Amino acid sequence: MNIRHSASIVFWFAVVFSTNVIAKDIAIYRWVDDNNVVHFSQHQPQHNNYTQLTTVASYRAKEKELPKNDDMPSIDEQLSQFEKERADVLAKNKVIAEKNCQAAQLNIKTLNSFDNVMFTDPDGKNRALSSKEKKAQLALSKKHINIYCDKKS
Repeated sequence: MNIRHSASIVFWFAVVFSTNVIAKDIAIYRWVDDNNVVHFSQHQPQHNNYTQLTTVASYRAKEKELPKNDDMPSIDEQLSQFEKERADVLAKNKVIAEKNCQAAQLNIKTLNSFDNVMFTDPDGKNRALSSKEKKAQLALSKKHINIYCDKKS
């Protein structure tokens, strides 16, 4: 009884592990009939107008290895570089905002200090601002102060 049981285990073991080899060697035939219908079969057709395909054993997917690039910086280095670039941009934006704030303050001082304010129009001609234009320029300069000037000071 033990020999039969062992023989049956060996037999099933061989069957289970040989199916991978058997499936790997199966030929598949592909052909198109007179009605343009594509056929696939494991049996070779009677005519010679077919293509033989083979299968590849794929019961276990291969692990995809990511290419190693020694030039690629680490995540920490990338984050550090990003933070440095961010700090540089913020510093440049602060300088620009300070200049725009000073320009807006100077415009308000000029518009409030003089009755007639001259400006150059897009055509390159100098002319005085009307009272309506002067009020509009004052309102615009006040908005610029709200935008560009540091609220803390």
